[in-house]
Amino acid sequence: MPGILAAERNEVKLVSPQGINAGGTAYFKLPTGLRYHMLVIKYAGNLSDYPELRVVANTETIRRVSFTEQDMMNQSDELPAAGGLLVVPFDSLGMRIREGQEETALNVGRPAGADPQPDEITTAEVQIDIGAGASAPALEVFATTSAALLGGAGLVRHVVKTTRQVGGAGEFDIQDLPFNKPNRALVRRAFFKTSKADKIEIYRDNVKIFERTATLNARRLTMGVRTQQSGWTLIDKTEDGYSGSRISTIGVQDFRFRLNMSGAEANMPVITEYLGTLKA
Repeated sequence: MPGILAAERNEVKLVSPQGINAGGTAYFKLPTGLRYHMLVIKYAGNLSDYPELRVVANTETIRRVSFTEQDMMNQSDELPAAGGLLVVPFDSLGMRIREGQEETALNVGRPAGADPQPDEITTAEVQIDIGAGASAPALEVFATTSAALLGGAGLVRHVVKTTRQVGGAGEFDIQDLPFNKPNRALVRRAFFKTSKADKIEIYRDNVKIFERTATLNARRLTMGVRTQQSGWTLIDKTEDGYSGSRISTIGVQDFRFRLNMSGAEANMPVITEYLGTLKA
C-alpha cells in the first residue's frame, strides 16, 4: 500500500463533461498519475438538485451518496456547510497526524515510468445525477492532488448507503451489512438517519464491543473532532482523531449494530464507511 507522505499538492480543474442537463448525469474523469486528497464541486441551485454522487474506481463504486448526505458528513467533520461548494474528501479529515489523514487518499495510476502495479486504479471518475426538476444546473469540479505513489490503490475509503425499515419501538439489529471481506475489512464509522436511537451498541462475534446512550454518544463526539448533525445518529471510531481506532472485521463470523429505538422509521438510510482494498 502507498505509505509515503504525499509531496507537493496542486489544485487542478477536472475536464467538464459534454453536457450538464436536468434529468441527466454528469461525468468527470480523474486523470491517472495523481493522488486525490479532495474534490470541491462548484454547483448551481440547491443540494437537493443533485440526488446522487458516485465515485467509481475501475468498476468499483467506492462512494454513493446524495449531495445533501455528503454535506451532512462534511459538517460532521466540522467543515462549513456547502453553500455552492461541496467538498468530497478522500483524506480522512480530523486525524492527529498527516499519515493518518493521507492513508486513504485516492491513488489513481502510478508514477511516470513505473511498471504496472498490483490492484492499480487505471480509470476513475465522478458521476453526478441531476434532478429532473433542476432549473439551471451547473457543475465544476476542482481537485487537490499530489503525485501518485507506487503500491496500487492502497487503503480505500468505501462509503456505502443502504436503507432500513424500523417497525416500531424496541431493539433493532442491523446484521446484514457486509464484513470480513478485503474491501470491507475495517469499519470506521456509520451514520443512521434517525434521532430515535436512545442507545447504540455494536456486537462482534456476539461480544458487545461498544455501548452508549444517545446523550453520551453526542457528548463524546463533540469532545473529539466530530459534530453529530440534527436528525442523524453517528458512530465514529476515529472521533478522537486516532486513525487506527477502527473496528476490524477480519476473520469475524458475526457483526451487527443494535439500536434501541423509541419509535418507527419508515425509511432509514444507513451510511457505512469501510476501509479496505479496492476489490473484494
